[in-house]
Amino acid sequence: MGDVKGHELVGTRLVGELPSTDMVELWSAVSSGIVKQGFVVEYRDLEPPRTGIFDGLRIVIDPDVGFEMQCFLLLHLFGHSVQWVAPSIQHKLDDLQHTDDKARFMTVLHAYEFEAAGFGMQLLRNLGMNHLDQWYSDFVETDWRYVEKYYETDTLPDWKSCVVRDQPLIAPRPIPPLVHRQVEVRFAF
Repeated sequence: MGDVKGHELVGTRLVGELPSTDMVELWSAVSSGIVKQGFVVEYRDLEPPRTGIFDGLRIVIDPDVGFEMQCFLLLHLFGHSVQWVAPSIQHKLDDLQHTDDKARFMTVLHAYEFEAAGFGMQLLRNLGMNHLDQWYSDFVETDWRYVEKYYETDTLPDWKSCVVRDQPLIAPRPIPPLVHRQVEVRFAF
């Protein structure tokens, strides 16, 4: 039996363990794909705990964030940017912005987060990047657990305590027509 490289057995699709060659390929393709969708991609020092922001016209990533997280943030904030500038789905934002009941808000927030994830997965599909589905899906669920714990405790949890593996794959969602416009700045933390 020939030698099998370790990354071929484990790690290539695990949160926190994506090989650097995959990250560079992902970053290059996704940043290009986002620019072709009409958004600007920018690096800027952000006030902690912000890791990335979007405003309907641009997606900004803090360069101090680890490269793998930057790759995820690009996909994630692209999905949220779509939600805010696609007129056909704008009505879905009403409950997110105007729900006082915390249980209802969490249900709406979950739907909002996973819809954005679907747009990110569709961008990957559009770019022919089908080999990172499990990595992306695990990252989405990890991020959700992080956000959920934050809203439960009003404290930012330890990221590593939220990491999960082998989650159901995120279904791609067709990217609706976009009408780029400035919206209130939103951020990831």
